[in-house]
Amino acid sequence: MSNLNKNLSIALRNPFKFYDYARAYFNYKKTVAILTGTSLKEVNNFYHEIFSSHFVAEIIKKSKCRSGFSYLTMLTPFRAPTLYVLCRILKPEVLVETGVAQGFSSAFILYALEVNKKGRLYSIDLPNQPGQEIGNKTGWLIPDSFRKRWELILGPSKEYLPVLLKKLNRIDFFYHDSDHSYENMVFEFDCAWHYLRREGQLLADDITDSLAFDELVRNKNCTFRKLFKMGIACKK
Repeated sequence: MSNLNKNLSIALRNPFKFYDYARAYFNYKKTVAILTGTSLKEVNNFYHEIFSSHFVAEIIKKSKCRSGFSYLTMLTPFRAPTLYVLCRILKPEVLVETGVAQGFSSAFILYALEVNKKGRLYSIDLPNQPGQEIGNKTGWLIPDSFRKRWELILGPSKEYLPVLLKKLNRIDFFYHDSDHSYENMVFEFDCAWHYLRREGQLLADDITDSLAFDELVRNKNCTFRKLFKMGIACKK
């Protein structure tokens, strides 16, 4: 079945999901501009910057060589590329993420920090997660040259996230992409929000898996937008 036929099939089976995807696809740049208070022109420039970079081609090549396939779904404009663009615009200094696996999202964040010439990413993940093929370590996609800005903590976020946040005291950027159960998302959001600075950003992937993100933005003083399955909340 061709990609077009697959997409049409999905659309017919899940018209509301298809509508959400289409709306996100055609509005993601405007959404980023609104959330960051940046001009649409500048947002366009940063998306062009990442998609025209050698970095993207190298990541795709490396993923194919090590695993036999590339993680092209992560190149959807409002997934890993949006992480890059947000970090280029906001220039965060202290970033925390939960969920690493092969390190696709982590690599895009770290590339932005490298271009910004500042910032450090702290990542928490369980070992041997999906995307970590046999013989590959957590974050194997991340280029060696970026690792000086990266600290990896292996273990459950329930145990290590509170300790890390207390140590850091304040964070500028939090990205959730670990266990998407309601209980875990609520736990991580509550922990991170307490230490997130004013105007800091909290992002979460797969927000359609539970009501955790909806409850967060309803109960906290923030502005927010949804990009299909990704949620972005900015603390006021």
